[in-house]
Amino acid sequence: MKVKWQGSKPEKCDVCHQTFEKFFVDGKTQMGPWGLLCLACHHRVGVGLGTGRGQKYDLATLEKVEG
Repeated sequence: MKVKWQGSKPEKCDVCHQTFEKFFVDGKTQMGPWGLLCLACHHRVGVGLGTGRGQKYDLATLEKVEG
């Protein structure tokens, strides 16, 4: 069974405010709060992927692809 994003389709990164391209991450940041991050911001300020850290989703299908 594939896990899907349950909210509305996200549009912009909570950190840099750029429009998402192919993927987005629902992830914890080094500052503490969680957010919806583009891959570049997740690489820069995220704490990784997995339970308690973050999940990567395909923007087109909204299916979880990692984490």
